Amino acid sequence: MADFAANLGGNLLARLSALGTDRRLPLLVTLLMIVLLAQGLANLTWQLLPGQSEEPLVLPRNTASAGPKPATGVDVSAISQWHLFGKVQKVAPKPAAQVTEAPDTRLNLKLRGLLASSDPVAARAIIADGKGREEAYKVGQKLPGNAVLREIYADRVILEYRGRLEALRLPKEAAPSGAVTRSMRQPQTRRPGVTQAGTADNAALLRQYRNALINEPQSLMNLVSASPVTDKATGKLKGYRIRPGKDRKLLGRFGLKSGDVVTAVNGVALDNPIKALEIMRDLSSATSVTLDVERNGVVQSFAFQVE
Repeated sequence: MADFAANLGGNLLARLSALGTDRRLPLLVTLLMIVLLAQGLANLTWQLLPGQSEEPLVLPRNTASAGPKPATGVDVSAISQWHLFGKVQKVAPKPAAQVTEAPDTRLNLKLRGLLASSDPVAARAIIADGKGREEAYKVGQKLPGNAVLREIYADRVILEYRGRLEALRLPKEAAPSGAVTRSMRQPQTRRPGVTQAGTADNAALLRQYRNALINEPQSLMNLVSASPVTDKATGKLKGYRIRPGKDRKLLGRFGLKSGDVVTAVNGVALDNPIKALEIMRDLSSATSVTLDVERNGVVQSFAFQVE
């Protein structure tokens, strides 16, 4: 549990640090992604962490005494055997972990995300089946296609299928499904129906907020708030509703409104908390950022050019 939380927090801080110091990325998008990622990971943590059992506190039977007892001599030799601070044990160093190598699997599965941990019990893998349905799995659980998850590494997982070990890897380019392709690095033209947001008039404000983000990120957490929104028909997550914080005009400066629901970033739907991690990974090399926003039942797109 501790390793899981530490790993999760470490990954989050690393990604936020990289995002916050990237001076090319529009700051509003940075703020939104920090808030969305924090909200998404909060939800994901509750989904993935094993439940805590509440066991009653049991007191030792002989801890309480009915009354004062006659003073007796102190048996120093007996006290020395109590090991009040624990026994000193000579622990042999752990052998180096053996990394399992296996051929790539041909099962119709996709590895969407990983929460690797030195404790196999805390590690999780987000795996999608052939229909795109994603679930979080732990070691030992059965996967679609009658495979079993055996090991979780930082870049792949090891499955057991029909008595044979196979590897399911993260995409080499780490590009999320549905993300905007940028392999040619060509300037992107304005798409029909896409609002170009963020003008030169906001440059001073962006610099001010960016400096605060780098030096004191906690001070910006109350600029924007986000809450998950579910689809009424399916009950599944469809995005995050954004509202302004202490700067009531911040969203309006970029064409956004209080109550807008952000449903996708660069074509990646925010229908699963783990998608926020995929988007964060993808933004570092983006030439532009597009937010799909649902407003009054109508989806609009807002494009932010990289600075």
